[in-house]
Amino acid sequence: MTIGIQVLGIPSTMAFLKTKNKKALELTNAAIIKAGFFIEAEVKESIAGKRAEPKSVDTGRFMGSVKASQKQPLTATIESNVEYAKHLEYGTSRMKPRSHFRNTASRNETKVKDFVEKEIKKL
Repeated sequence: MTIGIQVLGIPSTMAFLKTKNKKALELTNAAIIKAGFFIEAEVKESIAGKRAEPKSVDTGRFMGSVKASQKQPLTATIESNVEYAKHLEYGTSRMKPRSHFRNTASRNETKVKDFVEKEIKKL
């Protein structure tokens, strides 16, 4: 199960970043990494039952498997490496979906944008 954060579809922002110095790119990248760790924490809170989705933790293995990383610049990836993560996220014929990743992404979209905008305004 993977969720990604990426600066997309904003040609003016990308053009702005290209015209600015290396510092602009570094600040933006740092903001995206910060947002990734924020979303990682929010997904874990969701799994633990502290958000709108049903609790999914009994042993803590699923929650402990959620990690944020950066696989390429201007991108944060939040994923779980347990094999049953997709079943929890999307449900099965016997279990309703718990949608920890999708609901967290939707619930925090504005906050993620704010992380990036705040850093860009420092320029």
